[in-house]
Amino acid sequence: MSSSTRPVRGVRGFTLIELLVVIAIIAVLIALLLPAVQAAREAARRSQCTNSLKQIGLGMHNYHSTNDVFPMAQGVVGAFDTGLGHGPSVLLYMLSNVEQQALFNAFNFDLQAVLGADAGYTAKNSTVFLMSVGTYLCPSDTGSAVFKYGTNYGCSFGPQYNTLSSIKSSAGAGLGMFAAQVCYGVKDCTDGSSNTLAFGEMIIGDNTAATTNGAESYNCQNWPSGSNSGQGSGADMVMPTAIANLNKYITVCNNARKAGTTNQDNSVASYWSAGRASHGPMVNELYTPNSQNQDCYSFAQNTGVKTMRSRHPGGVNTLFADGSVKFIKNSVSQTIWWSLGSKAGGEVVSADAF
Repeated sequence: MSSSTRPVRGVRGFTLIELLVVIAIIAVLIALLLPAVQAAREAARRSQCTNSLKQIGLGMHNYHSTNDVFPMAQGVVGAFDTGLGHGPSVLLYMLSNVEQQALFNAFNFDLQAVLGADAGYTAKNSTVFLMSVGTYLCPSDTGSAVFKYGTNYGCSFGPQYNTLSSIKSSAGAGLGMFAAQVCYGVKDCTDGSSNTLAFGEMIIGDNTAATTNGAESYNCQNWPSGSNSGQGSGADMVMPTAIANLNKYITVCNNARKAGTTNQDNSVASYWSAGRASHGPMVNELYTPNSQNQDCYSFAQNTGVKTMRSRHPGGVNTLFADGSVKFIKNSVSQTIWWSLGSKAGGEVVSADAF
């Protein structure tokens, strides 16, 4: 038979079943690999977050080297505006110590007006407080896409409800490493700087009402007792003395969440530069990390439950007063957490307790 008359064999293609099997195998591989890829990405983001806290720690200690104290959490504006929470934040005072000298120089410290102050004075510093600072943001939280001038790192004002230190002689108010309009240093940290929280993570609000992204706080929720117009005072608002009041407040806050979105604040941690408890870089240790209980406050300037929270699974990154960064699990004991929040409580905390 000549080659010209030899039958030509047709090219065999994939059958439908074979194609479906291949697609199924690819889908299984993707399902297996995707969590690993996501875990690797989160590990990288968490590492970046840790590095940011280390930079803040270096800046904090550079500031201490110059001034013999850490910066105050809430600065004073001036004679023209005596409102607490209208002045600079701890992060603003540290700008020159975290390689942000130009931004530091741009701020008018004669006025010191930030959020909440008279608009005429605030406008003169808007270039600074509406600026995004990468060191102050965690890549795991998308809140910075809404509030580009927000922050994921807050200084600790301890296991107490308000930021005031003027009543510290009254049963321990002013427990934390930072407070309103006063500076503390390593000399004040008698519990040991390696056992005292200085900064911790928080998540930024989404600026959208009637949502639950985990950063919501409910306002107008007064502390159960005390004569300080719902802000709490002295022994009635510091832990562990006021545990009964805290339990009452937990019920109040959780009920506010169940009732709906009335009095919901969706702008938590929205300004890195503002010396405000709710909208600025401040946290406390009333609740353990990533608590399921609701955050609340009575006055945005200087009160509230401002819990350390993060988008990292299982816990939060924290900065201690000695400059070390540690990942604290959500399961940490409440008593240990309060002890870590106080700088001079006299508690003995084992290194393996957190």
